[in-house]
Amino acid sequence: MRHAVARWLIGWVVMAAIVSGMERWEAWASGKMYWASPVTKTIQRANLDGSQVETLVTGLQEPRGIALDGVNGRMYWVDLRAGTIQRANLDGSAAETLVTGLRDPRGIALDRVNGRMYWTGVFGIGKIQRANLDGSQVETLRVGLGEPHGIELDVAKGKMYWTGTSSSDPMVQRANLDGSAGETLIVNVGFPLGIALDLVHSKMYWTQSLHVIHRANLDGSSVETLITGLREPRGLALDVASGKMYWTDIGTGTIQRANLDGSSVETLVTGLQEPRGFALDVASGKTD
Repeated sequence: MRHAVARWLIGWVVMAAIVSGMERWEAWASGKMYWASPVTKTIQRANLDGSQVETLVTGLQEPRGIALDGVNGRMYWVDLRAGTIQRANLDGSAAETLVTGLRDPRGIALDRVNGRMYWTGVFGIGKIQRANLDGSQVETLRVGLGEPHGIELDVAKGKMYWTGTSSSDPMVQRANLDGSAGETLIVNVGFPLGIALDLVHSKMYWTQSLHVIHRANLDGSSVETLITGLREPRGLALDVASGKMYWTDIGTGTIQRANLDGSSVETLVTGLQEPRGFALDVASGKTD
């Protein structure tokens, strides 16, 4: 009798592990990646393995940064030439313009907890601004920055991180979400562009226009070079639960991914025209 019970328990544990593994695989497989193409003036998406590429939004002027609100089923993007921030449903429907009159907006990030969006602007005096998710109450948080580009948020700790691409002073910086207490974390790293945060392991990752992807601790220490030999990597996003990072490369017109340590690089999508901003919807509602 004891042996029969033991065999039953072992079988139940094995079956539970199999089911759990299948559920994790299905969640991963059903996720989507989104990117902007300023050349084709579109927003596109595909499955996480690169299959089923779709064009969602057309007729834009020069879309760049993109961010997702998977919980509410919306995507937000900046249009550099139009000077706008727009949003639509994740399938591209119901597109609307939220903010106008911006100068050279590049990156965008969402604070879904407090209902705000943050973005960078490069032309003239580099700045970081924010507004409510409906575009109301625009605030300027920091000015006089060295061409801020990518931006990401650590909402739980009240911090924003951004890359600066000034030819005289490229760097990675952070500040409080209200713009106060700015600090420089990384200097002399080429031209940092896309940035993504791994808040589980307290790491930040960024692309460098000179063929490289780096990571470091959130305080800027322990800088590592993970991948070299790329052409012109731009947009970057992490799927921490699956141990993967994804990026766009405008030099090769591709989307690629690798393990978080930089190993096992693979190309997922080819034949694109300057894919830039990039974000992930990882099935469970967690985004970029």
